Amino acid sequence: MKPLRTEGPLVWMYDRNHDVLARESRAGFERRLGPPHGRDVQGDGLGPTEFWLWRADCGLTVVALYRERTDSFHVFTDAEEIDHALAHLGWWSAEVEWRADEGRPRARNGWAVYRQDDTGNRHDVCVMQVRARAECLARLMEARAHKQWYAVEARGTPPSARANPPRSGWAVIRQDEHGNRVEVAVHPSEDVARKLAAAYDAEPRHKQAYFVEPVAPRA
Repeated sequence: MKPLRTEGPLVWMYDRNHDVLARESRAGFERRLGPPHGRDVQGDGLGPTEFWLWRADCGLTVVALYRERTDSFHVFTDAEEIDHALAHLGWWSAEVEWRADEGRPRARNGWAVYRQDDTGNRHDVCVMQVRARAECLARLMEARAHKQWYAVEARGTPPSARANPPRSGWAVIRQDEHGNRVEVAVHPSEDVARKLAAAYDAEPRHKQAYFVEPVAPRA
């Protein structure tokens, strides 16, 4: 995975709705994945926080926060690709204390990553929406497996593209001196959206202003 640039506002630092809560020694995590890409002393009131940001070659974005106060890792990623993110981080179930998709039924349509052992027994690991990412997960898991191999096949009617979720929440709007407006971000939390707008506004920009308003629905 390649580190992402950390300049500018980092809105997920204020978001408590992480996708995975995990525990591993801080030193062990750094030995495997390198030093943190940044540090926030306040951690939005949660104490010193170190963070890592990556984008994998398959396109998946993974953000890991280490909270010193709780000695735990909070992971943010695409909510339907938690298995994929955990594989990139090199974690199995032993490190994971909680995950947002726990107890949810497996998707019926998409691209199934399945495991087959040397006796021919098969087991679906997960069903994903993007074939390239499913194939990436299969490669990652096979590289760690013993006497097992992983492959991908269609389940139901695989989507040709991701459906746009319903728009809701709060939009961060940029407006220039001529009144031209551009929506730069949307977040379900008004508080987080306002922190993001303030972070943008604090940057040295010429004749631009940022503000927050309820998100406009798609036409």
